[in-house]
Amino acid sequence: MRQAQIRAYLPESPHGLPARLAYPATVPAARRARFLEELKLLGVEAFVEEDDAGVRDRVKNLIAGKAILSWDPDQLPYGAGEALQGEAVSFGRDPREQQAQADIGLTGCEAALAETGSLAMVSGPGRPRTASLLPLTHIALIRQADLMQGMGEFFERYRQSAVLPYLVFITGPSRTADIELSLTLGVHGPGKLILILGP
Repeated sequence: MRQAQIRAYLPESPHGLPARLAYPATVPAARRARFLEELKLLGVEAFVEEDDAGVRDRVKNLIAGKAILSWDPDQLPYGAGEALQGEAVSFGRDPREQQAQADIGLTGCEAALAETGSLAMVSGPGRPRTASLLPLTHIALIRQADLMQGMGEFFERYRQSAVLPYLVFITGPSRTADIELSLTLGVHGPGKLILILGP
């Protein structure tokens, strides 16, 4: 037995994606439809806007009068930083106590996955992780070009990327059923997730 353990070895992992993660090509409209369907199942509020101005107007309407914890304006797509003017806004460089008072977190995202309705979030300078974790409501902006079919396509695109060590996937609002199997939203993160899909 001992000799068998010494001689045993694990085969090398095959190169490339496992077959289950290699997706057939899909058209953008089909991806968007699948993504929106998954969001509905997850209880995510979603808006589709046809142009940049529509995204900015939607953001302005959603955050008006609220305390915001945001990515830096130059990190938000669609020029959505304009919507922050005149609002009470905190950024990642502000004291944690101030960030913790925010009602809404406003972010972009690195990518979105149609198959699961997930967001790939990458934090870094001007992109505080707290914006998607601390407030009770998280609003994320998604560019059509960043909508992928699933994890396989995502990891193919970012195979050599240095940003991945700071990667988190978010799928729907924070939820847990640790206590008596009773589902509770918003215990470990935002209990409400709103996505705005732009052009």
